[in-house]
Amino acid sequence: MDRHEKMTSDKDTAHVFRWQAVDPDRLFRHSLIVFFFTHAASAVNLVFQIIMGWKLSVAEFGILSSMLNLIMMIATPMAAIQNTLAHFTGNFIKEGKTGNIRILTRQWTIRILLVSIPLLILLVVLRDPLSSFFHLASPWPLLLVGIALFILVLSPVFSGVLQGMQAFTLMVFPGLAGSIVRLALGGILVFIVAPKAFAGLSAQVAGILCFTALVYFFYRRRIPQSGQTDAAPERSDKYFWASLAALFSFSILMNMDVVMVKHYFSDPADYGNYARASKIAGTLVFLIQPIAGAMFPKVVSRGNSTHEQKFTLFRSLGLSGLIIGGAVLLCTLFPQIPLLILYRDHAPTADMIMLVRLVCWAMAPLGLVFILMNFELAQHRLACVIPLALCAVAFVGGVALFHNSLWQVVSVFLVVSLLSLILMIGIITLNSRGNASYEYKKD
Repeated sequence: MDRHEKMTSDKDTAHVFRWQAVDPDRLFRHSLIVFFFTHAASAVNLVFQIIMGWKLSVAEFGILSSMLNLIMMIATPMAAIQNTLAHFTGNFIKEGKTGNIRILTRQWTIRILLVSIPLLILLVVLRDPLSSFFHLASPWPLLLVGIALFILVLSPVFSGVLQGMQAFTLMVFPGLAGSIVRLALGGILVFIVAPKAFAGLSAQVAGILCFTALVYFFYRRRIPQSGQTDAAPERSDKYFWASLAALFSFSILMNMDVVMVKHYFSDPADYGNYARASKIAGTLVFLIQPIAGAMFPKVVSRGNSTHEQKFTLFRSLGLSGLIIGGAVLLCTLFPQIPLLILYRDHAPTADMIMLVRLVCWAMAPLGLVFILMNFELAQHRLACVIPLALCAVAFVGGVALFHNSLWQVVSVFLVVSLLSLILMIGIITLNSRGNASYEYKKD
């Protein structure tokens, strides 16, 4: 090796060491990977929605939107399956019991098929009365929804394993690929064949098939072919139901405000303007979800936190706080910008500007709550379900009592949001003290 090559090699090594010093747990790097692919897929999905909105009639677009929302509503709780597989996969890898990963994957695949096959058959049998319920002239949109869900519900199993193995690129790339397939096929069908909801739903099925096939292919490539197994691997049911309860409670805090405003306010201007403000505010939490996804497998444990895991949590909170703080500052100082970009509102009223500011302030603490919730679930500490469930009930009850104006609803939202953050910090503080006491006694 000559002198020039040696100097180049030394520089490369020094660069690697500097990067490792800045990002020792690779949280920033992995967050960027998840962030890039997730938001690239979101951009492709936005183009798909724009094309469908341009080409489909109002009635056909209404059918497509309602069916896509139905898929989303049913598929969202499946994130609890991905959390479960990611959590146990991370623990199995740390404990050297990689053979248990295949057993756990097989168990959950069989469970899902035992539920999804009868439900798909039931949908086929009841297609006519269900089509009548949704005011559909043909049962085909519902049948396509059933096929899409039957394929989609298997994907969280394989995505969860990849997340637990910290194979983030392999976990998120299928989502982008599926979105591109949906956009390409959907565009061809509505431009060349027919501008119908059937075209968009057919493209949805193709995109989901591509996504699930790719994530299964990557799972097969990365899963260890051999490894130590337990004679009777631990059950994951309790963790799944606790994770589902936590995610459902958080979903109420995030999404129920729009539903309740729609229920209590009949004026379209009221619930329409609030829905716009809530959509802008919801972006705050959406922006930091990649950080939570990257953090989760790095902090999995059986309930005892290490110093490295606490450091990863603090870095996640710091990075999330910077992103949320910057976004809140932008929406506070220049709320006209998101209103103009998203809704072409060139001259928002003073009330609309204030509503955007207040809902963003109310939503902001939930971004940090999402990070803390994922940390506790990764640590197999399921007590976090209690404060989340209590806050969800408090929010619904508070709005039911105080809804004379939108400002009352936002006030309830802000109080409950701050309360959820305080309670989650309290839960983690108590667990940390208990963990420190345990380590002291052990020493």
